[in-house]
Amino acid sequence: MSTPMKLAVLGAGAVTSVGNSLPATAAAIRAGLNNFHDTQFETDSGEPVIGAELGLYGGERRTRVGGAQRLADALTFAVREAIAGASIQQPLPPSVPLLFLGDDQRPAPLVSAVQLCHAALAPMFEQPNRMHLQAFTGGEAGCVDALITARDFLAKGAPFVLIAAADSWLRASDIAEALRHQRLLDAELGSGFVPGEAAAAVVLGRETPGAVLEILGMGLAEETDGLLSDHPCSGKGLAQATRLALMDSGLAPHDIHLRMSDAAGEPYFAEELAYAWARLLRSPQPPMHAQLFPASHVGHVGCAFGPLMLALAWQYAKRERLPGPKVLIQLSSSHTLRGAIAAHAGAA
Repeated sequence: MSTPMKLAVLGAGAVTSVGNSLPATAAAIRAGLNNFHDTQFETDSGEPVIGAELGLYGGERRTRVGGAQRLADALTFAVREAIAGASIQQPLPPSVPLLFLGDDQRPAPLVSAVQLCHAALAPMFEQPNRMHLQAFTGGEAGCVDALITARDFLAKGAPFVLIAAADSWLRASDIAEALRHQRLLDAELGSGFVPGEAAAAVVLGRETPGAVLEILGMGLAEETDGLLSDHPCSGKGLAQATRLALMDSGLAPHDIHLRMSDAAGEPYFAEELAYAWARLLRSPQPPMHAQLFPASHVGHVGCAFGPLMLALAWQYAKRERLPGPKVLIQLSSSHTLRGAIAAHAGAA
């Protein structure tokens, strides 16, 4: 059986509520900071919704929360940072695919997000009318689908691949939907999520000797009963996605030094994460193993979680801030898609 191609993370970028660059974001998260504050939205009881909005313009050019221009600017900054981190010259040739992450289960139309991505990033390409833009609509776990596609593009000769996302839960349609299902953290609900917004991007290439971070394995699966189901959470889908990623990588659950998850405070996803790990782990993990939940610092950033966690792993690996070289990223979409990514800091 042939060994799956490893992917090297060549560069990464991010803009979040706690930092306008990846190093700033990574440092803030490592320091335990957040930027949660009252927003212009209100709960059903008239209290302000707590959120984590982008701070691109400070207090001067403050646009509408979740505004398209702010997301477009954040996306542009994140992609430029990722390209610079990979030491790649602009403009980019048409042979570089751009894989954009979205969610077709959310109230706001996906087509608007894709148009935003195209308008923001087309100027970075030599021939904007020939750029290859492909959207992945599976929500948070759609990042894994994009990684599998990126591996195919690289195997067919693409020099490198860009994966990018810009998402915001601080939009009227999303806030209304989250309030309707009682998902937001507020004075009456202590186990909801804080809506946030972010943009993140990674540049991927073929396996490179001495790469800062290599993606060794990926897994996708479906959860039988999603968030809004009447049936209890089982964690089987996430366990299966994780099992596939670990098998792909040659790692075992007890090898993992750092687990990163998009769980953002809702009991369903906390239980799912615990149940899934309990289905897999059969031996003690390394003594210095750790878990990281970026949502505790930047809020729920939707489709941006996947590239953001890859970017954070790359940044911490670069700065030697990981508890060990083996990293597992777990992603759960609001519907039923589940994904996992196994990575290694430095050449595996």
